[in-house]
Amino acid sequence: MGTATRIIFDSTDFNMRILILNPPAEHTISEYPDSDGDSFIETEDFGYFPPLGALYVLSYLEKNSSGHDLFFKDCVAEQISQADLPGLINAIRPDVVGITSFTISLIDVCLAARAVRTAAPQVHLCLGGHHPIAFPFQAAALPEFDSIVVGEGEKAFTELVTALDTGGDITRIQGVYTAASIAIWKDRTHGDKRFLGSLAVPAAYIDDIDALPPHNLAYIRHIKYRSVVGISGDLATIISSRGCPYKCTFCDVPYKRYRHRSVEHVIAEIEACLDTGYQEFHFYDDLFNITDQKVIEFCDALNRRGLQFPWSFRGRVNKVNRESLVRARQAGCRLISFGVETGTDAGLQNLRKGTTTAKVREVFRWCREIGIKTLADFMIGLPFEKTENDVRKNIAYLIDLDPDYAQFAILCLYPNTAIFEQAVAAGLVSPEKWTQFAAKPTTAFQVDHWNQSFTTPQLVALQKWAYKKYYFRPAYILRSILNTKSPYEFKTKLRGVFKLL
Repeated sequence: MGTATRIIFDSTDFNMRILILNPPAEHTISEYPDSDGDSFIETEDFGYFPPLGALYVLSYLEKNSSGHDLFFKDCVAEQISQADLPGLINAIRPDVVGITSFTISLIDVCLAARAVRTAAPQVHLCLGGHHPIAFPFQAAALPEFDSIVVGEGEKAFTELVTALDTGGDITRIQGVYTAASIAIWKDRTHGDKRFLGSLAVPAAYIDDIDALPPHNLAYIRHIKYRSVVGISGDLATIISSRGCPYKCTFCDVPYKRYRHRSVEHVIAEIEACLDTGYQEFHFYDDLFNITDQKVIEFCDALNRRGLQFPWSFRGRVNKVNRESLVRARQAGCRLISFGVETGTDAGLQNLRKGTTTAKVREVFRWCREIGIKTLADFMIGLPFEKTENDVRKNIAYLIDLDPDYAQFAILCLYPNTAIFEQAVAAGLVSPEKWTQFAAKPTTAFQVDHWNQSFTTPQLVALQKWAYKKYYFRPAYILRSILNTKSPYEFKTKLRGVFKLL
């Protein structure tokens, strides 16, 4: 396995070949398996979305360095298996490989790194993405990798490549660590509050995200990304901001400081996407509607440019007013995904949602009147749900809310969240469980849930019941059929019916 902290390439002899890799998803840890260990709802059931963080890293490298051959592979969307990786690596012959990661995908991340190392023994392997932010010490200790990037990787990875090319010291780069260099932080207190969990080591961070070039569509235009609630099988995803300042107890989004791009930069990226043939857009921000005014300013910019296309975003009901919704609909907004989560004011307060059931009802009513479709994200298995009747009452609230789409998740106890600490205090989960997995990933690992009142199989049974209860209502079925506008919508809805059956 790779253990080198520095590899020197002679750039006078050859161009460095850099590969950014989104690894396969063959061993992703199931969030809520049934009694047979199978997942009722798989990640791919929701569609495929590009790894925007990795693409931004590649585009920044492309703009701020020269003389390198750059490659990108999204193994998930392109259906590249672990078995395919040796052939891929032999074809590309990379000198540096950056692999993006989530903790629940860590097994595939390590398997992919081993395949890369076997095919290209001298390659420098760097680990980035969400996982090194959540577990920097364990990530740096993984024997598969030569270095890790903690935080936002655009500048850090570019400086890493430059250092490898020129013989510089990679351990002097902000956010870049090796197993040796990170050790000095184990007994120090850093606590970067810009990150969830007050990240314990200095991290790479981009204050001015307007300084970042948009991701280069040439790397992904051949891939058909899609959403289960979209209207086409060719979806463009854009972020207009980074971070979310809210502190919902269950959320593990790592960036807490909100930064937004200028409207001009966002519109320019949209126009570039339109020029390549995209016709449907989804804003993948952690929080798009940070203020009503931001939404209105964006709509004004679309109107000034004479742009009209279907778009959607993820938002919060407590940051919505009717005027912004009216303007959004006039400017082509088709759908908004709201985190509703639960059906009581006490429950919303417990989860720190910052809203009320009355506000939720008002916003969903506005959307229906204005003509914006809604998707309600809902959860079951919450700490305050003690009986099946509690769960069914909350589902009854959602049915009465009557959004166009609903997604039912089982609460997962993720590390670095308030609800995880509550579960530790209640004796429901070991405080070291995730750190142990991060240090030594194994397929035997299972995500914990709030199992004080229900077993996981019971929660999965309730999840299946909730989906069928919601989607198999005659009135809903009729409305859904009448509102189907494209062959893609028809196919995804039909696929969903078979999934539920």
